[in-house]
Amino acid sequence: MQTNELDIVDLLHRVVEKGLKFGAEYVDIRVENLAGTNMYMHKGVMEASTYARRQGAGIRCLVDGSWGFAAVDTVKEDALLEAVKASLKMARSSAPARRRRVKLAETKVYRDKVEAVAKIKPSDVDPQDKVKLVAEADENIRSYGDIIRDNRVIYSDTLFKKIFVSSEGAEVIIEGFRTYLRVAAVAGEAGTLSPAYEAVGGVKGFELFEGERHIELAKTVAERAIRLLKASLPKGGLSTVVLDNKLLGLIVHEAFGHTAEADLVISGDMLTGKMGESIASELVTIVDDPGPAYANGWTPYDDEGVKARKVVIVEKGVLREFMQSRETAAILGMEPTGNARAQDYRFAPIVRMRNTYMLPGDWNPEEIIAETKEGYYLKGTLGGQADANGEFMFGVQEAWRIENGELKEPYRGVTVSGNAINVLKSVDAVGKDLKIGFPGTCGKGQMAPVDGGGPHIRCKIIVGGRR
Repeated sequence: MQTNELDIVDLLHRVVEKGLKFGAEYVDIRVENLAGTNMYMHKGVMEASTYARRQGAGIRCLVDGSWGFAAVDTVKEDALLEAVKASLKMARSSAPARRRRVKLAETKVYRDKVEAVAKIKPSDVDPQDKVKLVAEADENIRSYGDIIRDNRVIYSDTLFKKIFVSSEGAEVIIEGFRTYLRVAAVAGEAGTLSPAYEAVGGVKGFELFEGERHIELAKTVAERAIRLLKASLPKGGLSTVVLDNKLLGLIVHEAFGHTAEADLVISGDMLTGKMGESIASELVTIVDDPGPAYANGWTPYDDEGVKARKVVIVEKGVLREFMQSRETAAILGMEPTGNARAQDYRFAPIVRMRNTYMLPGDWNPEEIIAETKEGYYLKGTLGGQADANGEFMFGVQEAWRIENGELKEPYRGVTVSGNAINVLKSVDAVGKDLKIGFPGTCGKGQMAPVDGGGPHIRCKIIVGGRR
């Protein structure tokens, strides 16, 4: 451990002890040091190129069964002590208004340090090389001519270091980084517009772009946008569909995963009271995982110092577990899972997903299509929305009609909608081609990096198109 780390850890232990002397039942402090680069190019013009760095601490105090939280943009001792006092004051002020006293589930106390690994850390890359990467991707998209009406390329990287100390003796240090490239284009012709989008990234270094991956990404986006200009709209209705890894990942995360977060289960959602029940096809197993190490939601320890573990939410169609914080685990009489996460030191941790995906089956993806008499093959996403009842609607980037096991004409402007449980119950084929690597940033009052995916599957879903 570096000298500066030792000094900060010692300081945090002193502040925690002061918090207990001031009357707290429990105290934890999370110091974070964040630094990052963002570059945004729009139609050949670099509209933003920024570097930002900040450091601060978030402090939680538990008093009279009530949480208080305070954050400061420094790690100086006097400021931390003032933040402890502010956190205590907030806890005492809110205690009379709480319906339920906060209790924390027991968890093993760890002292550990974990570091992400990369061949080329983004902090070691000259900013000019990052600009060159963005400019080359942009130039490649625009090389397709005036048929490309709009395009943008966004590069970002973040380095982070967290130091967590609690009054129970926990002492966890995590160092890591994330690197992303997002590419979007809109093709237009004869009054028709066709969008396309791709993103790569995660807990990876600049080696992410080896083999001119940024150029391949730009070509994929531009050619898809142009190709789909000639596509028509499909006939809408309930259909048999084959979903690709990315679209399945979105449905698993947005339409289903949130409903398995224990705080939402406690407040009431579609999974409340269904533990142990069959809620999906027996071919379906869904997990939320702190790994793999390269995934965008990599979380070796959560922001309560809990060592994160894999949560088997659905096992062969049966609801088995929820994602938990220490507080929700105590309420439900379950174990913490390492899912308490905060956007950064300015926020208190809440229950969040990490890397959520469906486990693979034994079908080859090509076999699933070949064994489908009639339906659609749906690929990629364009965002959408879902609610606590599992109702969803998402945009699809590419679609093809399937007839007698063969892909026929493509379609554009496709949406899918339905209820997550109904869709999961209809799954009758699961591919062996598990893919995790579709990075996103999930919102739930605060933002968190997440990832997910799965294999190809076949199910029934409502396809939106022409009437």
